[in-house]
Amino acid sequence: MLDIISMIAFLIIFIGLPILLILIGGSNKTEEEQSLEDEEQMKYLKKYHEKKLNKKNKSRRKNEK
Repeated sequence: MLDIISMIAFLIIFIGLPILLILIGGSNKTEEEQSLEDEEQMKYLKKYHEKKLNKKNKSRRKNEK
């Protein structure tokens, strides 16, 4: 029983804790980095939306024929 508890403690301390610290520390971005990332996301979403509309229009044209 003690072996299981020590293995769980080992996993939490030596694997879980560093991963948690990396995730918390990795999210620090400057305002400039955040704004650039936001712009890239908006460009992607616009392109995605346009492609979706184009596919929808193409399928309507095929159904009309």
